[in-house]
Amino acid sequence: MGETDGTVGIRRLEPDEWAVFREVRLRALRDAPTVFGQTIEQALARTAQDWRDVLRARAQFAATAGTETVGTVGVLTDAASAHLVSMWVDPRARGRGVSDLLIDAAVSWAVERGCAAVRLDVAEGNTAAEKLYRRHGFVPTGSCGPVEPGDPRMEFEMRLLL
Repeated sequence: MGETDGTVGIRRLEPDEWAVFREVRLRALRDAPTVFGQTIEQALARTAQDWRDVLRARAQFAATAGTETVGTVGVLTDAASAHLVSMWVDPRARGRGVSDLLIDAAVSWAVERGCAAVRLDVAEGNTAAEKLYRRHGFVPTGSCGPVEPGDPRMEFEMRLLL
């Protein structure tokens, strides 16, 4: 990370900030290509309008330290619950509470919208993420399946009741 005072801020990205989201998403896919359903090639093929549309369809939060984006998480909603997606923290910012701030922002956003629960999927073998989510009260539901249809990688669902 660049020079900062150690303060991390969390903010929701707006559609006109699509380039910020694109940059952090590409970094996430390069850092951890096996834990996301999307590939780097798919992300690179997206147009500016595609990125704007994603930011209109969900709440996407960015963690920033100084001028640098150091993490992100998205939240989608349906009738009764929220779905936490695309969680990532820059390796240089891990262990500093950034992921906790992102989860808190996502859960608060879901509570404000009256959601009864927050769900998420964790790639099998991603024990660090599983421990993080358990620490925030998420528990496995018993549901599991492939990361994407036809993909041999498996993921399992966790849920936090609100």
